[in-house]
Amino acid sequence: MRKLLRRLAPLCLALLGLVAFAAPALADALVVVQVRTGGGDPVDGEVTLRPRGGGASFSCTTRAGRCQIPHVPGGRYTVHFVPTEGEAPADQPAMIPPQGRVTLNVAAN
Repeated sequence: MRKLLRRLAPLCLALLGLVAFAAPALADALVVVQVRTGGGDPVDGEVTLRPRGGGASFSCTTRAGRCQIPHVPGGRYTVHFVPTEGEAPADQPAMIPPQGRVTLNVAAN
């Protein structure tokens, strides 16, 4: 039995290394959103990140023109903002990196 275990040990270690290497990274980004007018005044409302390839959207509601969206996978998104008052600006594109902290500036009307 010990001989068998000694023979299988290197194979088990190799398989374990292969599984660890092939596992996808579970990293994601923290997106800090800032919404401002052209004059620099904060604007409140709801910000939604919609993946360009489809899938789940990510949203937050600003307070004093700021909010955070945790656990956003990296990729290309369309940013949609609906202010609590006034007219919504046109959607804008955004690229979110696969990990880290990202500041996303949104221009409001």
